[in-house]
Order: sequence, then structure tokens, then C-alpha cells
Amino acid sequence: MSNLYTEKRKELTAQFAQLMPLIEEERQAFIMAEGGRLAAVIGTGYWVKEAEDYEIFHGRKGDELALIEARPKDPYDITIEEIEWITRQYKKIERCGTETYINFFNMMPDDKERITLLAGMWHKLSHDTLCTDAEIKKLVDGHDEFINRKLSDPVKVISHI
Repeated sequence: MSNLYTEKRKELTAQFAQLMPLIEEERQAFIMAEGGRLAAVIGTGYWVKEAEDYEIFHGRKGDELALIEARPKDPYDITIEEIEWITRQYKKIERCGTETYINFFNMMPDDKERITLLAGMWHKLSHDTLCTDAEIKKLVDGHDEFINRKLSDPVKVISHI
């Protein structure tokens, strides 16, 4: 005899087993390709507009800058949700009596779309919510292309010198 709860648990377990390894593989491929840029934001400040103060990414409130700089900066410690989240944060730059806000971490639009999908699916699965058929199809159908693009496309440096 089964009930709705048991059926949902079975489906969640099956989705978790199928999808989480794909999400993690793509997270690691992204970090392998962008690891230097990700490591560079660890221990740096982003602006919290509501608090009108800085917070330290992967730091603790009140940390001394010397202690933050002394810590190893392992980009593999950054979760897929944090990778998506840092693209929505800003730095505040004060210069000549003006304030300028710039992105804390920039990402190409196709990467941002993919990371947003991965973070959303990871969040759902880790909070006992089923992913939709459309999300699953998008993840599975684009998986190999994303891995190949992140790990095999060389970075192009353009110089006018």
C-alpha cells in the first residue's frame, strides 16, 4: 500500500540520484574554468545596500583583513547557489565625492542562465521539492555542451598592442 508521501519520496529520491551528480559536475567544470576569478572574490567585500555596509564574501563579520588574506582561497568551497548569488551583488566605489556601483562578479549571459538553472534545481532538490520536467530536460540536454564549452574552449585575450 502506498500513499502520496511515499510516492513523492520515491520520485524525489530518483531525481536526486539522477540530477545532483550532473549539477555537481557542472559546478566543478565552471569552477575549473573560472577558478581564478572566483578565488579573487573570496575574502573581498560586497556592498549591502540595506545595511549600508560591506560584508565579506566567505568571511566572518569582524574578521581582520590580515586574517582573511592568510586563509586559503579555495573556489571549490563555493556552492552553486553562492555562484549564482554573487552575480547579483555589487561593489561600492567612492571616488571624487561620487559613488559608483559595479557588479561584484560578472558572468557571461549563457553561463548566468545555466548557473541560475543549476542553483534553482539544487535548491529544490535539497529542500524536498521536485524539479519540473522542463528543468530536467534543459539540464540533461545541455549538460555535455556546457561541460565541453567550459573545459575545452580556450580563453581569448584581445590586445590592441
